[in-house]
Amino acid sequence: MNRPMLSIPMSGVDVVLGIQWLQFFGTVTFNFQEIFLNFFWKGKEVESRGIVGKTGIIINSNGMKNILKK
Repeated sequence: MNRPMLSIPMSGVDVVLGIQWLQFFGTVTFNFQEIFLNFFWKGKEVESRGIVGKTGIIINSNGMKNILKK
């Protein structure tokens, strides 16, 4: 199935692969106004923020597959 998704340039992580990936971290905090997410990894808080000045784009799953191949 080819579903649209929003690609947001983020700092701190290469890619967020979806809810199954995020479940691995337990509690994850999102702020959709400031575009960041926080979670704990190995006892330390990790924050990933959207990159200021870069807007997200809507892509489909085929487009995401192409990005991940790079």
